[in-house]
Amino acid sequence: MHKVINIGLIGFGNVGQELARILLEKQQGWAAKESCTFQVSAISTRSRGALVNRQGIDLKRALDDINQSGSFNIENPDYKLLTVDDLINLDFIDVVIEITTLNIINGQPAADHIKNALLNGKDVITANKGPIAFYYGDLQALAEKVGQILLFEGTVMDCTPVFNLVRETLPACAISGFRGILNSTTNYMLTEMAAGESFEAALNKAQEQGFVESDPALDLDGWDAAAKVAALMNVFFNAAITPPEIDREGITAISRDDLDKAKQAGETIKLLCEGYRSGDETYGRVKPVAIPITQPLAQIQGTSSALTIYTDLAGTFTIESYDPQIRQTAYALISDLFAIVRHSRQL
Repeated sequence: MHKVINIGLIGFGNVGQELARILLEKQQGWAAKESCTFQVSAISTRSRGALVNRQGIDLKRALDDINQSGSFNIENPDYKLLTVDDLINLDFIDVVIEITTLNIINGQPAADHIKNALLNGKDVITANKGPIAFYYGDLQALAEKVGQILLFEGTVMDCTPVFNLVRETLPACAISGFRGILNSTTNYMLTEMAAGESFEAALNKAQEQGFVESDPALDLDGWDAAAKVAALMNVFFNAAITPPEIDREGITAISRDDLDKAKQAGETIKLLCEGYRSGDETYGRVKPVAIPITQPLAQIQGTSSALTIYTDLAGTFTIESYDPQIRQTAYALISDLFAIVRHSRQL
């Protein structure tokens, strides 16, 4: 039986637009192979306008309008005055995808969007790390209580299967810790500085390539990395920790001379993200650390990222994402959509 999944998007920035491009490109093949169609039927944004069509929005027109004017065209027949709450209350929406920008202060309003969608009988996918970093325990408990699904693979390491890996393949393992490189901007800058660039030149190059947060301090001061550490700790350890509670130090004090000295000592400097559990105690840290160049994490260059996970039964292993682009983050949403479809088939 062919199933149509009606999707409501909260936000239509770079990730949402790339999701739309992937759907336009790949949908026909998936429909034949998986007997399901993912149909975007509503989009609500803060500044671009909103679109609604129960039979599916014309995504090509939506993308063309954004490309031409930065917002949806009011002459589009799908154009509507639609708030986020209105979208969540639409009875034909099956899955809400929350892809607004990170609020590092408290994870809002994204967390409330997710809560309200779950209460309204929608499964939810998010690439916004804020709700998972601040409210994971409460949101997951709510999802289980109301019988809905909450997935968030795109919040850490783009589409690299971090959470899916643990959930699906390590159900009997206890995770005692993790250690990795999780912020693309700072790793790119440290790589460039190690090759001879100044801090300012490395930052300028990163900004020109478009992967620096709109507020660079989120990257440079370690806040983005701290949010990812908090999210991992909350999911892996049930830690109920928030980004401000992570021991955090960014890279603003690191100079090219520091990297030159590290190189002479056979080391390199990386912004390491760590989380550990011992009994009921948990600890998270983000800090620039000089590590021997012989270690695997020392070889993670540019915008690549990696995560080492320590377990009791599966041992220690490392997963790496090589030079991820915006398409990989968007694919994480697709991966979670397929997980929801396959879960529904098992019921």
